Amino acid sequence: MDKSATTVIGSSLVVVVLFLYFSLTIEKEQENYTNSVLHPIEIFAQEENDSPVVKNAKIIEFTGINYTDVVNSLDISPNSFTVSVWFNTAMNVTGEIGNAYLLNKGGFGSDRPGFNLNYGIWLNNREKVSGGFETPNGDDFFVTSQGSYADGVWHNTVLTFDDGPNLLKLYIDGVEVATTIPKIGTTPDNTGKQPIRLGANSLVEKGIINGNYTGQLNDIQVWDYAFTKEQVANLFNIESNIPR
Repeated sequence: MDKSATTVIGSSLVVVVLFLYFSLTIEKEQENYTNSVLHPIEIFAQEENDSPVVKNAKIIEFTGINYTDVVNSLDISPNSFTVSVWFNTAMNVTGEIGNAYLLNKGGFGSDRPGFNLNYGIWLNNREKVSGGFETPNGDDFFVTSQGSYADGVWHNTVLTFDDGPNLLKLYIDGVEVATTIPKIGTTPDNTGKQPIRLGANSLVEKGIINGNYTGQLNDIQVWDYAFTKEQVANLFNIESNIPR
């Protein structure tokens, strides 16, 4: 659905006022220890006619053992969506899971309804950008860039899904790089209670957190509808002028 406006930021934003909680997880003697909140980081939505930027308060640093959560609510579990995040990393993605998660809602590792991926963007083990969702029965619908982006330079990635024409698209730096068309009636599993997690897998199984990301994230945003390619390009042109 196209909700075009004079700015790319509409009043139907998913994220109005959310707080991200920064948690530190350290493995020691095969047990996980989670520290208390270190920094509350506010994400806020501008009014439609104000500045068309919705951004977190600061660049978030990820060291490979920390992660940041947005507390779950119905507003952040849409069928159609646009997810945008800026990232800067030079990491070599390794490990059993083979992915480093920039942002994901629902997580990976289960085919049970309510425990599948609502939406997510990650780096695979070749440092290519992937994104997509899983259905309630665990079917995967993913798209992946041709190039790798662990080059120590800031990049913007945007993932969109429109449940009308059923188009899943991935953009890098304002340009569409991958598209897939799920069959009509396909919808993401948006029934789970997992948080939006930045920097690690949103799904925790047996107390283990995996898929940790090393690098920086900035300007994390979520909408409850799919941007057009013109809106994605407009968003990139605006945000590429923000100093980082």
